Order: sequence, then structure tokens, then C-alpha cells
Amino acid sequence: MDAPEKNVEKYTTVLVAQYLKKKGFLDTLKLFQREASVPVSVTDDSQPSSTNAEIDDLQSIIADRVGFDDHILKDKLKDLTLNDALPTIDTARFQIYPWNFDVKFDNVTYQSLNSIPIATSFCHDSAKSMLISTAGRELSLFDAQLEMQKVIVDRDGKSFGVVKLVGSIPCSDMFYACTMDGSLLLFNEKYEPLKDGKYKVHARMITQVQFAKKSDHEWYVVTAGMDNTLKVSILDNSTPCPVLSEQSETSLLSACTTMNMASYEVAMGNTKITKQVIILSRMDFTHLICYLIDENNKLQNIFNIALNNAQFSTHSFNVRGVEIINTQSHANVSNISHNTFMSIATSHVPYMRLVLVELPDITEAINSYYSTEEDTDTTFMQTHTYYDKILRNVATQIPQDSYSQPVIKYVPKCKGLIVGGDTALYAIDLNNGESWELDITGYSSGQRVKSLDVDMVTSEVSVGTASKTVMVARL
Repeated sequence: MDAPEKNVEKYTTVLVAQYLKKKGFLDTLKLFQREASVPVSVTDDSQPSSTNAEIDDLQSIIADRVGFDDHILKDKLKDLTLNDALPTIDTARFQIYPWNFDVKFDNVTYQSLNSIPIATSFCHDSAKSMLISTAGRELSLFDAQLEMQKVIVDRDGKSFGVVKLVGSIPCSDMFYACTMDGSLLLFNEKYEPLKDGKYKVHARMITQVQFAKKSDHEWYVVTAGMDNTLKVSILDNSTPCPVLSEQSETSLLSACTTMNMASYEVAMGNTKITKQVIILSRMDFTHLICYLIDENNKLQNIFNIALNNAQFSTHSFNVRGVEIINTQSHANVSNISHNTFMSIATSHVPYMRLVLVELPDITEAINSYYSTEEDTDTTFMQTHTYYDKILRNVATQIPQDSYSQPVIKYVPKCKGLIVGGDTALYAIDLNNGESWELDITGYSSGQRVKSLDVDMVTSEVSVGTASKTVMVARL
């Protein structure tokens, strides 16, 4: 490097250091001084300069440059970000933070499988085990180092067939699996199938399932199937053979694409009653549908949230993924609070969009749903659709086509979303809307993500790819 280049290098580092000091970015300044070997005297106002020369600050130099060719720079700035004019959002209320770049995806374990993984799920047991189902009709148990412990079979030693969904039941030592014939299977803490623990819930495959604790020995089980029905059942584990009894059923006009469930405390006089809120989406319908399980264990469609502003056109894109963020979790139970919002992945092509949506006040929505006529004291039910709950509509750089099935998950340590796409694993910064392909040790781009799970306590991430590989990243 010749002398003029060295002077430019020194001058640039001085300008950056002084700018960081002026703006109060002191932590960043310390890192910059250490990595760029900037003398402390450059930013020390108490030390007088040895010469009479004054150095222009960074902002004044850039201001002169902008004034020289303003129109050219404006066009360049537009190309730097997709979301340079995002609407303001109450980041304090919704606890939206910038992506935590201190977290690295470098502690990664890989395991090759015999066939494509369909579902991966952390078991939340003391051994930090993982359940993995594959297209090869295998349901297997792996340890924390992704070493196979056992292949799980039925009581006759036969395969369960292809398993679509697997996981642990919250606040219990039981585990579940959903097979292609619409059955729900239950397992004990040793990952052994329970006696009479197979329940035919749907006529066709179960596509979505959620559990919520009802009492000491009871759980709500909410399922959606390819038969376009949504069902609420109660699982009673007070007897040696658990009993699953159907409580409510409603027909859907099209297939359910996503389903989430969380608890909400409703004030009833001086007491608070916990209600289960189900939020789902379905094909060819650009609304989120919210159901409540009432005191009779029946489904009530208390409100909808429109994801577009066209009140006379209910379909413009499909919802492909929903993640409820900032639920107050306790014992693996998600509770809706004032800070809760949702992230929705859309079917837009060639790039996915992310819609951030706030929830309405659930108590007010319930009161609005159960309306009473003053003259007759007759209570009638009326579903309200909200058109003003969109916080942001964010453009991403995540490619997809009409057949893509992105999986989105929130990672607490990263303060942002990860998205399993057609060719890679991506990150989304909820604060500024930026998206990029994650740099993961040992992970090669071009692998379609088939399954994705996040441990909300440890922020461990499991990824199953179409290349017959499972990866676990410990952040």
C-alpha cells in the first residue's frame, strides 16, 4: 500500500471513530478502536491537537457529497434495502429488537438419514432427546448428539407407517405422533406406545395438531385434517388407558394451512378464567380465523383478522406460516399478553412477504361476539372482522414458487425469525425487515428445508433437509 492509500485509510478510521464518539455509540467505538487500532487520542476531547489543522467530521463530508449529486445517491440508497420506508411500530410494546449478531450458528451437529425427514421435534426431556420421522416409514429417537437410540414401533413390532407430526404433550411425560390415516398415537416417557393409545380422529390425514392443559389429568387436543374439519377433543389421563373424547367439530370451506393455539385469561367478575384461543388460516382465504373454546368445550368463531384491505375480496394470497411472538410462556404453555403479535409468511412469488399483525383485545372481542338485544335480552353471536391490525407488510429476499412450503420459527436468543426455504435457511430482522441467508458452519446452500423446530428455552434449532440430513445448532 503506497503513502496516499495509507493516508486515506488512516483518515477514514479517524472519521468513523469520531462519528461513533459523537453519536454516543460507545460500545461499538470500543470494538472499533481495538480492531482498527485507532489511537485513543483521536476521540479524546481533553487532549489538545498538536497542530492548528481541523478535521472535517464524517457527516459534513457526506453532506457535501449528497449536495453534489443528490439524485444519484437517492437511487443508490433505494437499492440498499427493500424496506426503507416501513411504517413506525411500537417497538417497546411489542418488544421488537434488532437481530442479535453476537449469536453464531457455529456449534452444529449433523446426522445423515436413510430417507428424507418429514418432522423433527425436541422432546423436552432430561436427556434432550429428539424425535424424527422420515419418508421411509421410520419414527426414531435420537440423543442430544444426534445418535440414534431406538426405532419406535407399535406393540407388535411393526412400523406406524409415514408419520406427519411428532412432539411432546405440554405439562406431561407423554409424546404423540400423527399418522397418514388420520390417527393420533400416544407414547409414555420411555417412548413406548400406550395400550389402546391409538385414536382415529379424522377420516384423512391430520395436518395440524395443538395441545393445551385443561386440568391435572386433562388436555385439550385441537386437530385439523385433510377432511377439512376442525375438531376439539379432551384427553383424559386419569385412568391407565387414556381416553380421547370428541367435544366439538366445525367444517372448513377449504384446507387448513396453519394453526396455532395459546391461552388467554378472561376476567369474569373478580375471577380470571383461562380460555384457549385457536388461530388458523385456510386455503384461498386471506383472513386469520380465531376460535375460542367456550365453557361447553365448543368452538366459537369470535373474530377474523383481514390480511389485506380489500373488504370485498377475501382472497389475494395464501398464508403459509404463522408464528405467535411474545407469549408469556410458563411450563410450555403460551399465554397471550398485551405484547403479543404474529408474523405471517405469505405465498407471494417470486419472493415471500412477511406480515406483522397485532391481536385485538380478546376480552373486547368476546364481548362483541356475544351481543345482547336490550328489548328481548336475547344473546346472539356475531363474528367481527378486523381490517386495521396490520403492523407491517415486509418484503423479503426469500425466493419461493407456487409449491413452496416455508417454515418460520422465532428464535429467542437471536431476537428474530428463521425461515426454512426452498434452497437455504434464512434470517429475518423484525426491527428493520432485512432478510438474508444464514451462515451456518458446515451447511451448504441449495438444500430444501423440510422440517424446522426451535427449543424456546435454549434456542437450539433443528433442521431437516431434502438431502436426507438433520442438523442441530446450539446457539
